[in-house]
This record gives sequence, structure tokens and C-alpha cells, in this order.
Amino acid sequence: MLHEFLIAQFTISCGPLEERYKTLCSPYNLIQANMMTKSPEEGRIWEWRAFGRINDELAGRVRVYPIRLGIKDIQWEDLYLVSPKNDQNIKLRRYAGGWVLKFKLLVETRPGAFELYVESAEFTYRFPAQLATLRDAARLLEVALPDNATSASFSDDRFVRALVESSPAVAETLVLKQRSQHQFDGGWLELADVSVGSHRVQSISIHSPDIDVVKSMLNELHPGDELEPMNYIAACRRWG
Repeated sequence: MLHEFLIAQFTISCGPLEERYKTLCSPYNLIQANMMTKSPEEGRIWEWRAFGRINDELAGRVRVYPIRLGIKDIQWEDLYLVSPKNDQNIKLRRYAGGWVLKFKLLVETRPGAFELYVESAEFTYRFPAQLATLRDAARLLEVALPDNATSASFSDDRFVRALVESSPAVAETLVLKQRSQHQFDGGWLELADVSVGSHRVQSISIHSPDIDVVKSMLNELHPGDELEPMNYIAACRRWG
């Protein structure tokens, strides 16, 4: 698959760990501490997500499970960079110390809206970002950078502008979230109140390294017809 090739190329191009990432340095840890939240997920994680209205019965079935990692009503501000070519999840997330770039790599999609992502602290970058990181983002989004995108490093604004001015153009969509996560054996659930642009909606998602665990939990929850399966990139395209 093209996505798998792009991701493989991205991983090969990254180079030595100590040159690629800043996530283990004290400034990044300070940002995380200020947010009082978790570090990025690690590994290959299956996900099913839907948007719409979460009724009280469904919310109650989720909330019987314990809160995961203290994530209860945590607020996030994300700026999604939406490709017209694919559903790769590349975004900037605002922390107390400023924006941080995050790659959540989409590896596989199966019927029923089950998606496999690769997530890691290694795919998280502070600004200013290196030109190589901008080129990795463009390659994953399948766009060509403008000819003037040649600086050695890029601030958050210039990074976004370079992708927006790419060919084809990447769209930027601001998404506000208030999320809670609940742990179950083999995975976790998430409930979220979301604003995509000016549109307000709710989201539910199921996560696990094992797709069968995701499917089993989905059958147990019976989300209903008020929710439509889609990922955040599709939501951005619809409402952003």
C-alpha cells in the first residue's frame, strides 16, 4: 500500500534518534508536566471512532470503566493539517509552552472504519522544526512543498504556511476537545466533546493493540445510529 511505503520511507529518513527528537529533554517534559497529562501512546494501536450524539445510556456504559491515567475532562487545542490526498493524522497541539508537532501514522484501514495507527513519542517535535521534518510531513501528506521552503528551521507559523502553500494545498483546521478516557482489559475508551471550526459534536472511540478487542468492545457498546464512524481528518473535511 502507498501509505505503508510512505511511512517506511519516513522512518528510514529520520536518522539517529538523538538527532531527530526532543521529547525526552527537560523543556518538553516541563510542557507535559504543566498539562498534567500523559505522554504519547506507543506502538501499533487499532482505533474505531465515531462522531455524532452520545446519549446518556451509551455514556453510562462507558463510564462504568475506570478513568485511564487521570484523563478526565482534559481540554486540548489541536491544529490539524489535512491533506486532500490521504487521511494521515498530522497536527500541532498547544501545550503550556507553545505548539508541538505530532505525527500519528495511519498504516491500515479495514472495513467497518477500523484503523491501525503507529504512535510514539519519537514522532513528536518541538518548534522550531528542522527542514527535514517539514519534508517528512509533506511526504506523508503527499504534497509538494513550495520552492521557497528552504530554511534550515521553521517556526510553527512558517511550518503551517509552507504546507498550506504546498501543491496540492493542505488545509488547516482548529479543533477543540474535552476528553475523558476509560480503561478496560486490553484497551481503552474515549468520550469527547469536540468543536471542529464552529461545529460542535461529540466523539467516542475504542483503542487497543488487538483489533479483535476493539471489535468485541464495539459489539458490547452498541453505539447506535446517532453516531457516524469517521476519523478526525474526515471530521475536519466535513465541518472545518
